[in-house]
Amino acid sequence: MTLEDRLTTLDELWSAWAAVGAGLTGADWPRPTRLDGWDLRALWAHAAGWPFGFSMLVGRVTDAEPTHRRAAELLREFNEPGGIANTGRDQVAGAARDDAARYTTEQLVGQFAVTGPEAVAVARGLGPVTVDYFGRAVLPLAEAVSIGVLEATVHLLDVQRALGRTPAVPEAGLAHTAEVLAQIAPPVDFIEAATGRASADLFPVLS
Repeated sequence: MTLEDRLTTLDELWSAWAAVGAGLTGADWPRPTRLDGWDLRALWAHAAGWPFGFSMLVGRVTDAEPTHRRAAELLREFNEPGGIANTGRDQVAGAARDDAARYTTEQLVGQFAVTGPEAVAVARGLGPVTVDYFGRAVLPLAEAVSIGVLEATVHLLDVQRALGRTPAVPEAGLAHTAEVLAQIAPPVDFIEAATGRASADLFPVLS
């Protein structure tokens, strides 16, 4: 996928989020999700941090060399036993609950309806630059966008499952997310597990 393709996919995903959010009722927000201890509002608040963060990220262009060439490399690092996805799990959950209480429904939905699309428009004007990924890495912009696509896809599925709906996610988002997840896994283990030739303890590769 080119940078433009990824930005288009991210924009489509955030539009899908905005459409779901516009139709939610007061009874929907407290629904439990398949993430232990997270209701739908907390999950939404967590996911809404990505459009907001992306609006900051497009202002973090740097001339530094990338520390990671692909999104999967950074995500693999984050999800190692001592990686931030594991060591910071409780902090992330607490922040999601705090944000769910702090922001209005209009603000939470507005991240996908307004903030995200505006940031995508800025990113299109930047072209294939390199960005400082929130002080944790230096990535090609296209690879940072891939993380956004994955986050939006995985959590949109979480939301739709919590609402009891059949998954309806833009095809490009599903395809690119599957590609990135496959890249996170060790190739031999992934191929043999996916084809039933081994029972390696491979999954999940990301949580």
